[in-house]
Amino acid sequence: MRSLFDQYDAPENRLTHALGCCLERDPRLLRQFIQWVRLGATVPKGRLEVLEQQVPGTLAASWDEDESKGLPDLWIHGQGDWCLLVESKVQAKVSADQLRRHVRTAERNGFTDICLLVLASEVPSRQLPNVIYRTWPDLYVWVCRRVRKSVWAACMGEYMEVAEARMIADGYLGNKPLTKFDGIPFGPDHPYTYREAKRTLKLAMHELRKRSDLRKLGMDPEGLGRPAITGRDSTVVWDFIPLKEARGKSQFTKCPHLTLGIQARRTMVIVTLPNAVPRKMRQNLTSGNQDRFAELVGKVEAGVSKAIRGIARAYPFMEVVQRHYPSQRAQPVVDARLEFDLRTAVGSRKASVKKQPQWLEAAHRAITGKQSNLQVGIGAILPYGDPHLCSRAVLDVIAGVWLACRPWIRTVLGKK
Repeated sequence: MRSLFDQYDAPENRLTHALGCCLERDPRLLRQFIQWVRLGATVPKGRLEVLEQQVPGTLAASWDEDESKGLPDLWIHGQGDWCLLVESKVQAKVSADQLRRHVRTAERNGFTDICLLVLASEVPSRQLPNVIYRTWPDLYVWVCRRVRKSVWAACMGEYMEVAEARMIADGYLGNKPLTKFDGIPFGPDHPYTYREAKRTLKLAMHELRKRSDLRKLGMDPEGLGRPAITGRDSTVVWDFIPLKEARGKSQFTKCPHLTLGIQARRTMVIVTLPNAVPRKMRQNLTSGNQDRFAELVGKVEAGVSKAIRGIARAYPFMEVVQRHYPSQRAQPVVDARLEFDLRTAVGSRKASVKKQPQWLEAAHRAITGKQSNLQVGIGAILPYGDPHLCSRAVLDVIAGVWLACRPWIRTVLGKK
């Protein structure tokens, strides 16, 4: 069903319209919004009015009218000479001339106590004087904290999530988030959808790239992930963060990378060893006897098991996948897949996982005798249903799994 707020074509206009409607319909939320902007001391008593693309006392203008007329996106005012002008942006940059025109328009209409707010995807490095900057992700956090006391705050938060998912699907947002990561929401009471999974993945990767512990692991925070995430009807969406060793390489498949996959029933956190890595990297992994390989996997298993402790039904994981491609642009066909709980390599009394080292031996033999398009992944599986996954705390778990794979990464790269 079409949203109440979808009255305009441009995404920025839809967001601003949604914010204006929610603030206008909840006077208490409106005053809290002004206090959040840190203008509480100047807010006049009495009724406040919220206008969209309109000068107080005149008819509303069209969103498509020339911006040279100096109309802000939102105009909040009371009975006196105070007003708050709001200019919202998602992709476009803020123009200093445009902001000055807004102020001059307010002055011409008798306002002397003028506050100017820029609401954008991120705060610019160069800020203009006498301008207050806030971000859409910060606004999202602010409204989410008020959902229990304001139905209109809940409406705004939900609309921002839907709008962001739509913008991501349309390729509109780029790398600028509209909301903030707040966990992986899927479970028995929250069915998986590809669009929401794609939005959740984008936000999670944005947060993970900021982590200093992953930088010490060798993550390249500026490295590009997947060039395009496609597959609207798929039951899995995934992306990766490259390592610094991948800089200068023509393809991301030439080097191991940190992969996060959000699937219909579980989340997969692995270090991927692509098929196209140099032979030397695979030799670094499998050189020596089976016992050396088992010892390496044992170290990873111990670290991963510690990182996922407390997550119900989560387990350390390895997969070996053989694929082929019918054509250059076709989806891959899986010819064989071996995946198993790493605890089968070492045994686990607590989880009642019996030792069955033949699974690890099969993986070792497949990697050593590679004759096909073969990809290897090691890390953890996080099934849905545990409340820890539905909070920001899951970022620590994801990072912890990748960090636990440090011995594996260093061995592949030939580092001691």
